Amino acid sequence: MRLLTLGVLLVTASSALAGPTTYDGKYDLSTINLTVVYFVPKDRTPLPDWKDRVEYYPRRVSAFHHRELDGLSKIKADLYPKPLVSEQSAADFRRGNQDATFFKTMEEVRTLLKWKNDRANGFPVLLVLSDINWRELDDFRRVRTVDGKEVHEGNIGRNGRHFPGAESGGARAIYIPDPGYGMGLVSGDGWRVPYAGGSDCVVYHEGLGHSVGLPHPDPTDNTVMGIAQYQFWINEAKLNAGQKQKLGWKPPEKEQDRSGDLFTHFTALQKPIAPKVGQTVTLSLKWPKGARVKELKVRLQTDLFGKWETIPTNVTEPAPTSVPLKSFDHPTPVSYRVDVTLEDGQTAEIWGYFQVK
Repeated sequence: MRLLTLGVLLVTASSALAGPTTYDGKYDLSTINLTVVYFVPKDRTPLPDWKDRVEYYPRRVSAFHHRELDGLSKIKADLYPKPLVSEQSAADFRRGNQDATFFKTMEEVRTLLKWKNDRANGFPVLLVLSDINWRELDDFRRVRTVDGKEVHEGNIGRNGRHFPGAESGGARAIYIPDPGYGMGLVSGDGWRVPYAGGSDCVVYHEGLGHSVGLPHPDPTDNTVMGIAQYQFWINEAKLNAGQKQKLGWKPPEKEQDRSGDLFTHFTALQKPIAPKVGQTVTLSLKWPKGARVKELKVRLQTDLFGKWETIPTNVTEPAPTSVPLKSFDHPTPVSYRVDVTLEDGQTAEIWGYFQVK
């Protein structure tokens, strides 16, 4: 996951613009016009629930962006209404290295969309969620075939928790200071399977952060432009304070009280983290202060192209600390998603993933 440096100039002079700006101070960021595309080569089958997956990310990154900049900058997301299917195959886009895949993919998408980097109504960013990786990879099972054998590929924490990222991936982004626009590509390993923390961080990191000129923090840290994707869901992450100030944010005299904010505090993580066949799996839930649940919906999936199974929930307390999922009688990857509505009207959605061994 890299910020490509072609054409990038980080200007140290102070900005003449009064509001929020790109990292170099050149362009207004009061509104970011984010065009989101699900890109599919001709020899790939679009995910049946692609729209649910794709729509999840703009909601997450927009809420994060609004919170971290205290509403100074807003994201106006425009989702292309159907999979953008290329007339070229996956192999055509995989020729060369990951940088070559990035530029070829972005050129193809811009051509098919007739996308224009018009800044009349906001700063333009093109975010492509690709169905493929640089190399062939089963990102649901997290394996690829090497010399005829399946081998694991993907980031796993010491406790067995899965995070996004794989050598076969190829997420990239670029900020073009002249004429002024950004582009981000998130390869399949970074978004198709929303892991229990991190995938939404990847989408912000590439699609918003690098695309408006934000670099990696130096030294690195666990903020969203650092290594947050290997530790957190985006609602648990932060933007580096120094980087926020470069975008035009100023520390408030008094921190806003977010103790009751559902987006900030809600998480749903499986227990045990790495369950075994026959073990009962539950979701451990965390809530904001004073939360009272009106509706809770839990679904899971054991086949990327299969149906989602709704898990019955019986909410008998204002904010349950856990809900049972089920036990599994064979090894399998599992995706889950949780939708919640509080009595005060707040809503949230969070996706996760684990493997039963």
